[in-house]
Amino acid sequence: MTDTIVLAEQGDENTGYRFSWGLAIAGGVAATAVTFFLLTLGSGFGLLLVHPLTQSTSAVPVFLTGGAVYFFVAQAFGFAVGGHLVGRLLGPLVESHIQEEFRAAAHGFVAWAVTVLATLTMVALAGMAANTGAATAALYGTAMSRSTESVPTAYLVDVLFRPGTGTDATRAEAGRILDAGLAHGEQITADDDARLATLVSTQAGISRDQATARIDHMQADVQAKIRRAADIARRAASYASLWMALSLLFGAVVAMLAAVVARNEDDRDAVAAD
Repeated sequence: MTDTIVLAEQGDENTGYRFSWGLAIAGGVAATAVTFFLLTLGSGFGLLLVHPLTQSTSAVPVFLTGGAVYFFVAQAFGFAVGGHLVGRLLGPLVESHIQEEFRAAAHGFVAWAVTVLATLTMVALAGMAANTGAATAALYGTAMSRSTESVPTAYLVDVLFRPGTGTDATRAEAGRILDAGLAHGEQITADDDARLATLVSTQAGISRDQATARIDHMQADVQAKIRRAADIARRAASYASLWMALSLLFGAVVAMLAAVVARNEDDRDAVAAD
């Protein structure tokens, strides 16, 4: 099998695998712009189609899966546009067909890398802005948040003191004990557990053994919910990371193939023009 020689204009020097950073960066910028536009468009339509009052909980996984698929397709289309742009603008050199395809694929790969780096930069800047806003909100809202009792802790206190209500001082102390331990995912210390059992037994009108059993049951239930939530978050993060890696790998392949196909198309157009 013989290699096809692509001839440039007379007088051009054979420089081998010539690389143009300008074209690669331009392709990356184009891919980033197209991907961002498609993602913004898809987000707009997605928010219009989903109504918080009518969508059931079972529809949420379907919506998220559809969003992931749309992100996959939008990113691939953006990389295809960037790679095609690079391939069409490369221009011919005195080189074999294999060399030309390698040169086009290299430009497509660098365009993909530029797109990934630009996306990471935008995400980092957005994260910094969000953290700054959250810090400002926390600065002004600290006094108010400390003066109010959190809803989960208040509910746990209500459960502990059933059927009684307990005095304000007793409920406040019980809430502080829960805040110091159980409400943050930790176990209540032995001293705090004994004190809480005394408060519950006295104010709820039940025996100390019943109060201890009620506290232990509550701790086990809260700990199970915390572990379940942590496991769901861990699996979600794992799936998101794997999906993102697969999407980026597919995008790199699409960008390189688009550049090679565009380069071959440009050669065919040049031959037809001659």
